[in-house]
Amino acid sequence: MLKKIPALKILDKNLKHSLIATLCFIVVTTCVYFIRDLTYSRDYILQKANEYYSKEKHFRAARYFSKAIKLNVSDAEVYKKYGTSLLKLGNYSLAAKYFGLASSIDSYDEDAYYFLGNALYRKAYETGDKEAFLQAVEYIERAIELNPDSEKLYLLAGLCCRGGEFYEKARTFYNKALASNKFNKAGFYNLIGNIFDEEGNYKEAAFYYGKAISHDNSFAVAFCNRGDMFLKTDDYESALQNYQKAVEIDETFIIAHIKIANFYYDKNNFSDSIIAALKALKINSEDNNANYILGMSYKQLGRYKESLDYLKKAAFYGNDNALKEIKRQNVL
Repeated sequence: MLKKIPALKILDKNLKHSLIATLCFIVVTTCVYFIRDLTYSRDYILQKANEYYSKEKHFRAARYFSKAIKLNVSDAEVYKKYGTSLLKLGNYSLAAKYFGLASSIDSYDEDAYYFLGNALYRKAYETGDKEAFLQAVEYIERAIELNPDSEKLYLLAGLCCRGGEFYEKARTFYNKALASNKFNKAGFYNLIGNIFDEEGNYKEAAFYYGKAISHDNSFAVAFCNRGDMFLKTDDYESALQNYQKAVEIDETFIIAHIKIANFYYDKNNFSDSIIAALKALKINSEDNNANYILGMSYKQLGRYKESLDYLKKAAFYGNDNALKEIKRQNVL
């Protein structure tokens, strides 16, 4: 029996080697399958994320992009799409984070900076944080450096500055856009007019609305805006002429019809106010302001049943003044 002991030792050694080899094979095979399954899973998740994104189903798209990122997907385009979905869902802080990550991967991607600025602008608008508006502007300026021929960048930069009440800085962006001679001059002059209106400088605002009109005499909005400035400076005849010019250019421009109706109402010309309000309601029968003016005009003429009908419509469509008037008359 002593002679058989070496054979047993050799057998034990071979068995150990065999077990070790088998164990290694199992570990390697498991790793291969795990990695392969992980890749398949990641590809599937990205496919679903992009599918939902293309269909503008942003809640589901965001969920799948989030899963893909947790599986170590680090791609600028994925970050931008995820950020866009978050932006649509109103999660501005997280959207800004992923647009920032996209820009860090590709520092020459103007879209990443634009989207980052847009997310920060929306966040600032929601919170009222003036410094956040300036932070948004910094990223938009970077985008402008990369592409000075993109109109949307100047528009967003101006919005950010106006949101934080940095009016002079906003004018600087608009004037840079005008200096490029590549964009709609009428539109940017109109925006400069808006800034002066916000500052309470109505005469200067009227001047820039006039410049907008000189570059595009079919710009109904600019005529309407200039009419507002004349009204604020008590030049009533010029105000009415501009409102009338706006509806002459575009008969479907409901705001101008309502301004005319309101103008006549304030001048106690209720018959003409009714005519203008009815024209507005032909464009949109659910407009609460037109219904309110019409109701109040009928009231002034003693046509109480018609007045109440239109006041009720105005209140139904969200006009608080109409609701107050109905309560005042105790006819609810």
